[in-house]
Amino acid sequence: MESNHYDVVVVGAGLSGLTAAGVAACQGLRVALVATGPGSFVLGSGYLKTQEILAAGPADELSEAIAFFCEMAQAAGCPFEGQFSSSRHLPTILGDFQSVTFAPRPLWNAEPRNDTSTAIVGIRELSYFDENFMAERLSDQARLLGSSCTYSARQISLARSCGAPTTTLRIAKRFDYDAGFRAELIEALRPAAAGFVRVLVPGMLGLCSREQQIAQFESELGCTVCELPTLPPSIPGLRLFHLLSRHLSKLGVELLQGFPVSKLQIQDGVCMELEVASPGHPMVLRGECAVLATGQHSSTLLGVDCNGHDEQMHPLTSSGSVMAGNLFVAGTALPGSSGSSGDVMEILTGHRAGSFAAATRGHYAAR
Repeated sequence: MESNHYDVVVVGAGLSGLTAAGVAACQGLRVALVATGPGSFVLGSGYLKTQEILAAGPADELSEAIAFFCEMAQAAGCPFEGQFSSSRHLPTILGDFQSVTFAPRPLWNAEPRNDTSTAIVGIRELSYFDENFMAERLSDQARLLGSSCTYSARQISLARSCGAPTTTLRIAKRFDYDAGFRAELIEALRPAAAGFVRVLVPGMLGLCSREQQIAQFESELGCTVCELPTLPPSIPGLRLFHLLSRHLSKLGVELLQGFPVSKLQIQDGVCMELEVASPGHPMVLRGECAVLATGQHSSTLLGVDCNGHDEQMHPLTSSGSVMAGNLFVAGTALPGSSGSSGDVMEILTGHRAGSFAAATRGHYAAR
């Protein structure tokens, strides 16, 4: 087999692309994932919002897609908590609460529990996180929700440990690889955490630290540590991207990152190959199936004739015919769509497109 020939080629590393690649890889297929970088979900909170769950579509299909995604995240070391039958109110950087159905564990534990005292710990050098504002706002908003929890502001300094300028990204990188820094962070947090059931910190617990490392950090500190997503890029979102990418690589997915797909060759209703704009000369990838998980950016590759997709996620021409039987689209703001958005739809369409692509494998092998 040619080294650049795959069963499925997935374009895009947002939640839809990562999910589609995971679906195909779990069925034992040879998969390539091509992307310029992480998807836009790393700019968000990492929450799967209740409103998006309710608006997503058929319950059985959505349940299957979310279950697959949660299993993949669990195996990657970034478990999501939650269930369809209930939701939690989780804090936002605006100092209010948002209804959430699923979230990574360090975020999920930040709900306003009755009779629970929480220290909101800011970092003196981190100018865009105001622990006093957050404590006051969350206390007021929690009362409106009928919760008796309390929030108090505390502050630590990391100037000598982290260098300047101090950012959550810089802290997260040190957290991942420097055991000495984690020990210093615990010593700084311990006085601030004294007397509290849990602490709430800006998202900073590593870019690729797995659940076990975060749990060990909590154990050494002696209380629950919760994260609050701050300004983009979201550290919890970047952590999910890195851990899912590592997990897919372990499943055998070949990750080709850094360069965009510049052209599709479609001939007689079949996507024959994809051209990647790599340095020097373009790299050509051939796949029995391809999934464009680039949302509205798929329009550039598919051309102005593209007008939506059918129930099997095939892109359609303006006349309503399938552009290519082995080509599928996924993501939000798809060509010709109504513009539905959100991480839930990313997961749902990625799971759907990946499943259809895997089922189509072998139909175009002789072409």
